[in-house]
Amino acid sequence: MDSTRTHATVRLPRSSGQTELKPLSFCDMETLSDERTQTLRRLLKEGHDSAAPLRDPKLILHSHLPHLLGSAYALGASSDLLQKCYDQETSNLKNIDEGFIRGDKISKETWRNFLADKTYTVAYVDYFDEEIKKKDGDWKSVLNEYLYAGTEPIINGHTGGLGHPFIHLAYAYEYQSKGVASEALSMGCTEYFPLHGLIDYPSPDTSTYKTQSLADVIERVRTDSRFDGLLTVPGITNFDPILEQHFATVVEHWNAWEVVDTVQQFEQLCDLSVLLAISDGDPEKSFDFYHVHLMTICHALRVIWQESPADRQVALLRQYGLFAILIYVAQLRSHFSMEGIEAVKTEGRDWAWVTKTALAHKWVLDAHFFKVVRAPKVFSETYGEKDDFYLKAAIKFLTEFRGWEGFGFGVEGYDPSVDGYIPK
Repeated sequence: MDSTRTHATVRLPRSSGQTELKPLSFCDMETLSDERTQTLRRLLKEGHDSAAPLRDPKLILHSHLPHLLGSAYALGASSDLLQKCYDQETSNLKNIDEGFIRGDKISKETWRNFLADKTYTVAYVDYFDEEIKKKDGDWKSVLNEYLYAGTEPIINGHTGGLGHPFIHLAYAYEYQSKGVASEALSMGCTEYFPLHGLIDYPSPDTSTYKTQSLADVIERVRTDSRFDGLLTVPGITNFDPILEQHFATVVEHWNAWEVVDTVQQFEQLCDLSVLLAISDGDPEKSFDFYHVHLMTICHALRVIWQESPADRQVALLRQYGLFAILIYVAQLRSHFSMEGIEAVKTEGRDWAWVTKTALAHKWVLDAHFFKVVRAPKVFSETYGEKDDFYLKAAIKFLTEFRGWEGFGFGVEGYDPSVDGYIPK
């Protein structure tokens, strides 16, 4: 039964009216000889050759090396800053020689046997490196073969691990990197989301309403009294009680969302993700770490879009929608609205100011900082300025960011707001 108190419609920025997404320009590191690009290429290779995709505690956390380097590079980071980013991120990573299972334990016949087993994080990289070698370096064909194979393709579980498989995959495409592609496939295997079956196979429609707006679904979730009292603190560990006690409720709302126009509805997702990530942030409460991932995943999907088969795009959006609902409930269903971003005064600040300010910010070595600046910038390049909606979001983030919140009790004793990167 639909137990929402109100059925308010969420206001989003005006639609761009686009009927197709134009391809993005990718960076071919092999053909560009400038110092910055070659520094990026060298550091990505060094990271691939030395660091595991997953890290402690208990291989729950991830390497963000390609995300940090790629987003810093895209915003104009110098070679020196790229090196500093590399040194900071790799200081937290596990070396591939630290007793990991290796690739000789995986074969063409058995590669699916170890899905969701994090101890195979390096073994999968070894395996996919070899698969790419067998294809004479044609990493895209290896991606297409393994991402979309069978009735339960691993792409349908890429929101596992907070969507990092999607994000890693996007940076592989953007920088045309076979090493990052291999790492992305490894993450897609070890972080395989357990609810992939909802995407793989049609399920009964349990919805009590219908809408083409995921924003309206999220608003109904916000006011659904059935979630009241379920959670007291935010955090990713809330997935367990949500799914144990309200799996049917989550699926009911998810089934209400109809995807009929992938291009227009993806634009709505991008705008919604900006609202969720940035609209309710401020210097006191700071910004919710998990809501921010909804925006960086949308940015990743923007990059992946042109490389994904057209018949897979509905599934990509549906998977994102399910994940967004779960994250929103886990983070205690906070209020979000256009007003929080519209109130920002640009005062002559433009995207040049945004990039200059970001590159000089004290949080530049945080693994997620540049990604958050970049996402609205790419959306603006895709959909237009929309009355400075994206620009204002970036300005709000840069001027108010004081660190990440929303971790609750942390994970396995690790609280990123305390144990993660804190600038001096």
